[in-house]
Amino acid sequence: MKIRTAGLWMILMTMHAQTPSRVAPPPPAPPRPYEFPRAVSRILPNGLRVFFVEDRRLPLVAASLQVLAGHAYAPPEKAGLASLTAALLREGTKSRSSQDIARAVDGAGGQLNATAGNDAATVTMAFMKSFASLGFELMADIVRNPVFAEEEIARQQQQTLSSLAVQYASAQYLVSAAAARAILGAHPYAYPGDGTPDTVGALSRQDLVSFYERFYAPNRAWLVIAGDLGPEEAFAYAGKWFGPWNAAGPADEPLPPAPEPQPRVLVIDMPSENQTQIAVGHAGIPRNHPDYIALQLGNQIFGGSFNSRLNMKLRANEGLTYGASSYFEPSRFAGIFEASTFTRTEKTADAIRMLVDLLKEYRENPATDEEFEEARAYLSGSFAIATETASSVAARVLAAEVNGLGSDYWQRYRQRLGSLTRADVEAAVRRFLQPDRLAITAVGDAKQFAEALAAYGPVRVIPLSELDLTAPDLVRTKR
Repeated sequence: MKIRTAGLWMILMTMHAQTPSRVAPPPPAPPRPYEFPRAVSRILPNGLRVFFVEDRRLPLVAASLQVLAGHAYAPPEKAGLASLTAALLREGTKSRSSQDIARAVDGAGGQLNATAGNDAATVTMAFMKSFASLGFELMADIVRNPVFAEEEIARQQQQTLSSLAVQYASAQYLVSAAAARAILGAHPYAYPGDGTPDTVGALSRQDLVSFYERFYAPNRAWLVIAGDLGPEEAFAYAGKWFGPWNAAGPADEPLPPAPEPQPRVLVIDMPSENQTQIAVGHAGIPRNHPDYIALQLGNQIFGGSFNSRLNMKLRANEGLTYGASSYFEPSRFAGIFEASTFTRTEKTADAIRMLVDLLKEYRENPATDEEFEEARAYLSGSFAIATETASSVAARVLAAEVNGLGSDYWQRYRQRLGSLTRADVEAAVRRFLQPDRLAITAVGDAKQFAEALAAYGPVRVIPLSELDLTAPDLVRTKR
């Protein structure tokens, strides 16, 4: 049956007129009891710190190992080295080819992965309990015995270069990568972890071997085991497979702090774009900062959900975008705070003005009672959901240990969250947020909006063809 458009419109308007006015949602329910499992620990003779969390809910065993071999330890001219090194761990060892490893993992229905982040490379495995021994054997093999075969390096490089070619055509990718440089300058966390086409293409096997031999060592690593095991069984697995790991790496030295925020505007010119990608922010906090939980709650109010102030203003009220959000990206020694959105090219200046004004208003009025209670209830309620699996429990224990949060951090997380007051959040936001010292990054058709952004600081316009995310001034050296 077809309904004429005008008739349908009248029906909808009539239904709307008869619908009661919108009522406030019910208040959040009290949080249900939940206790994060406690870990027990040992240190192996080689210096590897091992933690175990018993979880008998399912016949699964998961393990996560982090070693301080992340992006921050590769020089800018070799950006992408940490990621490529981690990716190649699975691609062949002294006793197994890449195909051998893949068949063993798939045949057991398990998972085995290796990636790199700002601070650390992470190797994870998850297997049924009946295949736990195989999982630990494979995990230890790729960590201790990678061979970095030339053919695997070439294949992985080509995959990375193909991915970067797609990313460099994406304004959404570029705004995030360029914003990190605008915010953090030359800090080790500022450079793209996946590298650039120039840096990745120039990496050699010797670069990979040297990086691996220098940084992959048990004295720079933590191992967390979680699942359907007893502690003695878990520590026996750790000792058997990782005890013989005898490499020695440099001591764990702190990285420099983030630079002080300075107002600046960076525009990456992509004339073909009919939208502008926007990122606004400044240096954030390290993960172990005492204000982290308060700022996390505050960010939930400002830009951490669909109903946040930022999204409701720019999307629901002004119709400037389909989405706007903000987040903290904390690492061990520094971090980033960023708010991002996108809009039509001709509305770029309006969207940035509203975003900056919202940040200024937010600093003065961080939370109403209703916003505070709703955000706190969400963070408290979602905490238990986010730790439903052995792998997620292992990841949280690892995060606490690597970032120096304390062994009881997750046991006390909900208690600390529940003891926060609105005044605590307001004080933390006002200590942290500096809306007059924002780094603003925009990627789009520069000629239509760049001049209008001069009120926010010195404006630099860099054509995409000249952009080099690893150069000191972000401009590609002319050959």
